[in-house]
Amino acid sequence: MPSARVSILETDGCEADDLDAALQTLSQEELQRFRAFHFDQDRKDYAFAHALLRRTLSDLEPGTAPRDWQFAPLASGKPAVAGRPDLDFSLTHTRGLVACAVTRKGAVGIDAETDQRAIEVDLLMRDVCSAGERRDLATRQGSDKTSRFLDFWTLKEAFLKAGGLGITADLTAVSFTLVGDCDIALSAPPDLARPNSSFQICRRPGRWRVALAVFGELDARDVEMTLSANRCF
Repeated sequence: MPSARVSILETDGCEADDLDAALQTLSQEELQRFRAFHFDQDRKDYAFAHALLRRTLSDLEPGTAPRDWQFAPLASGKPAVAGRPDLDFSLTHTRGLVACAVTRKGAVGIDAETDQRAIEVDLLMRDVCSAGERRDLATRQGSDKTSRFLDFWTLKEAFLKAGGLGITADLTAVSFTLVGDCDIALSAPPDLARPNSSFQICRRPGRWRVALAVFGELDARDVEMTLSANRCF
C-alpha cells in the first residue's frame, strides 16, 4: 500500500456532469466558497480541486468515503485533515489544472503553474529568486526563461506549503538548483531549512508544471504523480 499519492487533473476536458458529481462530495462550507467565485472557470477549478483531494484521500484510505472527510487548520494555518495527525496533504489549482498530494509519512507541499502565464520575469525575480537562480535565468531568453522562473516559483511555493510557512518568508533566501526534474537541490538558511527535504517536478511541456516538496523519510522522487487527464468525476 503506497504511503503517498499525487493526483493531477486537467479540468478543460471535464463536462457539466463531472462538475455535478464533484459538487456532491463537497461540504457546505466548500459549496459556499464555490458559489462566491465571480468567474465560472474559477468556480469549476475550485470544485474539482477539492473533490480531487477528497477522492485522493479515499484512494489512500478506502475506509472513508470522499464526502466524509473533514478539515481544520493547524496552528500554523496549514489546512489539515481533522482528527488525523498521521495524514498530511497539499492542494493547488491554476487555470485548467488542479492537483493534490496526500501522504502518511512526513509533510507535503504542491504547487502548479501553466506555461501560458504572462509574467514580467525581470521584475519578479528580484523578490523571488536567489543570486544563483538569477544567474541561471540570465543565461536564458524568452519562453525558456519564463519556464525556468516558473520552475523556481512553484518549487518555492511547494516548499512553503510543506513547511506551513507563510508568504512573508524571504523567497530569495531559498535557492534551488535544477539538474533535472528529479535532480533538484535546495539551499536554505537554518530558520527555513527542513530535514530530509526532497523535490520533484512533473510537467507537460508547453502546458504546465507541478512541483512537489516532501519533508521526512519519504523521497519525493519515489512518489508517482498520476495524471487523470481523461478521468473526471
